[in-house]
Amino acid sequence: MVSPERIFHVHAQALTPSGIPAIGAIPWGSHFCNFYSTAEDLVDSLVPFFKAGLEHNEQCLWITSEPFGVEDAKTALRNAVPRLEMYFEEGRIDILDHREWYLRSGDTDAAGVLQGWIDRKEQARAHGRAGLRLTGNTFWLESKDWKDFADYEATVNATFHQHEIVAMCSYCLHRCEPMGILDVVRNHQFAVARREGEWEVLESASLKIAKEELRRLNAQLERRVMERTAALEAALQERARAEQDALAAVRARDEFLSLASHELKTPLTSLRLQLELVKSAVTSADGEVAHRLTPKLQTMERQLLRLNTLNGSLLDVTTLDSGQLHLDFQQMDLATLVREAVERLEPDFARAGCEVRVEVEGETLGCWDPLRVDQIVVNLLSNAIKYGAGKPIQLRVQRSGECVTLEVTDQGMGISPEARSRLFRKFARTAPAQHYGGLGLGLYISRMLVEAMRGTIRVDSQLGQGATFTVSLPCSVSQER
Repeated sequence: MVSPERIFHVHAQALTPSGIPAIGAIPWGSHFCNFYSTAEDLVDSLVPFFKAGLEHNEQCLWITSEPFGVEDAKTALRNAVPRLEMYFEEGRIDILDHREWYLRSGDTDAAGVLQGWIDRKEQARAHGRAGLRLTGNTFWLESKDWKDFADYEATVNATFHQHEIVAMCSYCLHRCEPMGILDVVRNHQFAVARREGEWEVLESASLKIAKEELRRLNAQLERRVMERTAALEAALQERARAEQDALAAVRARDEFLSLASHELKTPLTSLRLQLELVKSAVTSADGEVAHRLTPKLQTMERQLLRLNTLNGSLLDVTTLDSGQLHLDFQQMDLATLVREAVERLEPDFARAGCEVRVEVEGETLGCWDPLRVDQIVVNLLSNAIKYGAGKPIQLRVQRSGECVTLEVTDQGMGISPEARSRLFRKFARTAPAQHYGGLGLGLYISRMLVEAMRGTIRVDSQLGQGATFTVSLPCSVSQER
């Protein structure tokens, strides 16, 4: 009896059309029986069976027996297959008498017959055929040989599922005893019969159980797929909601920063004007008052400048993130701009105890936005002052192909690999804010401005070995963003 495991193996294989409407497509390895009462029943079953095989590049082997012999089979098949003679010439089909196949040694050799099927299949595959399609009519079988033949069929049933073989065994109902019919059904996957113009399909109990189990497993799999799909859709929806919430939070934050920076701009401007008036008054005061108040005014001026810088950074972030940055490209000399920035920041270098050296190599002319390039240079210099206080700072400006590069090197604390990976992000820091201050926006703004001018910015650093920031700007930049 065929096992459910064997049925599942069969179902996993490729299908081929049986040619019989009641059966449909069947997997390779199928071994079933055909019960017939008349020669017409046999023709109705076998002719479409072999016609389908010939049309699908299969090797066909028809073993006949009385009362339907070789010539009867050829005549019946020729009426349905116009190209039959060509198939014969190509060796695509053989129609043999049962004595040439089952009784070649004068008696039934079950092992030899079975090996003969396998050899025919191997030959078919070697000639590029999809597989072997066969039938054998058992009308010749005598009662005394029934038990041995049933054992042979059981062996065939256990063997064919491993091969590209489709086999339909034909049994005459009038020559089968009731118990014999049970043996036949037991040793085949299922039975088919053409009776009075109607097809009937009889499945073995194991096949029914296996098919029912397969349907159950398929239903279970479909249910699991639906559950997993629903869970995935729910997760995606939740993620989409979270992303929308995060975007809304970012927009709200940016709107707040924009509003706050604009609101701060007016009082900072007013403070700057008031401080200038106080400085004028102190300058005209007597020497002792001026001497006592001047350092305090300088401190106030530095702090006010710091506030203006921080507020400007907030404004720049909102401008960059909203895509509203405007660049005013002009022909300029990067080396000249760097020297002016160094001179302007000289008091800051002095307070930090940093000695600054500028090196220029070659022509450093290009077309950029001077205001934004100055902002980049000041950000990098301020960064070097902050993290490299008390140690030398070196700047190198040079022409490199179609680009001009600026290197700013400090000998400060250096940057860890983890910090380098997020260094140019918004609000990123390389050290605790309470030690160095700032909003963590300078390098982010610098990167965005450099990229807006089609340039690049990178950092090379190791912990304890300082850092080198390199900005590369193309000499000629399209003004389209």
